[in-house]
Amino acid sequence: MDSAHTITIYKALQKGKGQRLLKDGFQPADFPYSPPNADGKCYFVAPNSRSLAEEYNKYYKDGVLEVTIDRKIYDEYFKPLEKPYQGKLQLELPIPQSLFPVLNQFPTILKPE
Repeated sequence: MDSAHTITIYKALQKGKGQRLLKDGFQPADFPYSPPNADGKCYFVAPNSRSLAEEYNKYYKDGVLEVTIDRKIYDEYFKPLEKPYQGKLQLELPIPQSLFPVLNQFPTILKPE
């Protein structure tokens, strides 16, 4: 749950990836840059769009990862990345590899669905 000082973002995980991400954090090797199919970014859904992660989890089946980020850091680094998901009201958050060290500083939990 978001509070006045934190923001939570969400990611549905492909089977078998959840525990490794919890242990090792987000690593560029896990999100290769290989155009045109792989852009090297780690896709989250923005706050208030958790239902989108839950929808993807129906197919991926490894739970929903939640990262709770300090609001000031979120506003500075991540909020500018928010964009509508396929033209809908829900927002996706494509995080480039250059921000993985910032992302890895924050608490991460995996909620099996």
